[in-house]
Amino acid sequence: MRTAVVIGATGLVGQLLVDKLAHARSWTNILAISRRPVTWSHPKIRGLVFDFKGWSELELQIRSFSGHQPTDFFCALGTTIGKAKSKAAFKKVDHDDVVLFAKMARNARAEKLLVVSAKGADAESKVFYNRIKGQMETDVQKEFAGFVRFARPSLLLGDRKEFRLAERIAILAAPLYSPLLTGKLAAYKPIRADCVAEALIAIANNKLSSSIIIENEELIKICKE
Repeated sequence: MRTAVVIGATGLVGQLLVDKLAHARSWTNILAISRRPVTWSHPKIRGLVFDFKGWSELELQIRSFSGHQPTDFFCALGTTIGKAKSKAAFKKVDHDDVVLFAKMARNARAEKLLVVSAKGADAESKVFYNRIKGQMETDVQKEFAGFVRFARPSLLLGDRKEFRLAERIAILAAPLYSPLLTGKLAAYKPIRADCVAEALIAIANNKLSSSIIIENEELIKICKE
């Protein structure tokens, strides 16, 4: 009997992931953690609103969830500097909160931790966004020494509830430039958000990928298999 905990459950990947976990036979209970209340229709899913401040209280709620010890933790947290309004606020969401979630997974003795990162993540990068993502990956591994995997998708395709102008333009142009991304550039092809969710579930089921880092092209391959 496996129980999943998903944080960032109302994001583009997170919401799809929760839905797919609920319809997968491997999991009997899913705890969907989000900033705002959501009505989930599937009986396997329990929603939990979290203010991203009371981490100790959240840890207690996770421990008591459904009376079963959570086995799999999924992190789909992510924002943009534009939405966060500052680099510090961005770092809190994409680094600090993710690392705290990893610590929680360790304390809960979770078997697996799967995290949505980003293409280009590099702790030494001169690009702030990539550097924060890379530092997050490094620090998560310090907190959680068990089975951990980082998915590094490129541009995500899907229906976001929030509007991101630059991303929307890139998505609209994707059908034009995506076929041109061949050779080494193929690694930067846009990927459907539901494809990322499917890949995470496949990896959690030990079906594919033994690498800690799952790059965009491998995510696409896993999704097609």
